[in-house]
Amino acid sequence: MLEAPRDGVAPEDLVEELAALFAGRDRLEARIAELLHQAGETKAFGRDGYSSLTAMLKHRMSLHPGEAQRYVVRANGLAGTPLAALAYARGAITGAQVDVLLEAKFLAGDAFHEAEGRLVTLAMDTPLVRDLKKHLEYWLEQVAAVDLGAERNLMRDLRSLTLRRDGEMIRINGWVDIEAGERLRAGLELGPPAEGDTRSTPARRADLLLDIMNGASDRPDITVHVSAEALGRRGTGISETSNGTFLTVDEIRRLACDANLTRVIFDPESRPLDVGRTKRLVTGPLRTAIWARDLRCVFTTCDRDANWCDVHHLVYWADGGGTNIDNLVLLCRTHHVLVHEAGWTITGQPGELRFYRPDGTELGAESPPRPATRRLPVTPEPRPSLPPGGLLPMIRSVPRLRAP
Repeated sequence: MLEAPRDGVAPEDLVEELAALFAGRDRLEARIAELLHQAGETKAFGRDGYSSLTAMLKHRMSLHPGEAQRYVVRANGLAGTPLAALAYARGAITGAQVDVLLEAKFLAGDAFHEAEGRLVTLAMDTPLVRDLKKHLEYWLEQVAAVDLGAERNLMRDLRSLTLRRDGEMIRINGWVDIEAGERLRAGLELGPPAEGDTRSTPARRADLLLDIMNGASDRPDITVHVSAEALGRRGTGISETSNGTFLTVDEIRRLACDANLTRVIFDPESRPLDVGRTKRLVTGPLRTAIWARDLRCVFTTCDRDANWCDVHHLVYWADGGGTNIDNLVLLCRTHHVLVHEAGWTITGQPGELRFYRPDGTELGAESPPRPATRRLPVTPEPRPSLPPGGLLPMIRSVPRLRAP
């Protein structure tokens, strides 16, 4: 039964209640997946004449066909992944995280089962689904590069573009592969609107596309972060675009055949050259290095891409802070305003930042930190049996199902 709205509820309590409700939803959907698998194994759906689980969900549960199929695929996938299923049932991971894990399972096969414990732990430590997908793509390139490449080639074969007259407008719909999509996105990438520009973001993007078609814009560039070891196939390393989209080494090597290369050199402590105290504005090379390090707004609860961000001095320049890599981070315009004008504060060094609300309470003390990009080891480990000694206690010890 729904409760009436409560007056005077603190914002943090509202967020906590929402987190608990979503975690409860995950527990329910995990139980649904378990029952669906049993219904499929026992052919229980046939008792009422349904031809399949999907047909039963469409008719008996009034689901859209695509939604019904997703439930069935998830149920079948979880049946072979006991640790992922348990973490899902405990509310330690979400349905979206489960789907990303099952996509990796489909491509990796036995390698997934050997590493299931580590992959579920990774999912528990990675709140942003897009980050989890990227981490798993790095892992897949190590253990199933052929299958990952075949999948991307298959996706490329599904590309399409349609234009249809709709009244006095033209509707454009289409799909392109990751590499082509990154080229397109780079060309249509928008930052904050100029002062006085009242156009919506979609309208500005449409205008930019027409400018490119009319030759009013230079050929778009993709900024790719790739290690020399990965590019030369001498080892593993970062291989992704500036907005965090993973590209295989083969895709990057192909791009490098027709690209302008910009080199950023770091010292042994991964710091670029200090441009000095006398300069307040961040120059091009230093800005490039900061983009390469931060990728997006560093605020704990934000995922705005770098092109929407300002470079912020942790110790203000006017207060003696230098224009160097250790004193500069990316903040989107919203969070830059919060820090400068709304009483929020940031302490620490890049990679170890702490954020405080105007009332002095710390943001993130109750939330998992955003993980840095990391690569999983590929040494096989025995497939865990239930109950193993390592991950199960961690899953069962989740105090409130999942942190917000």
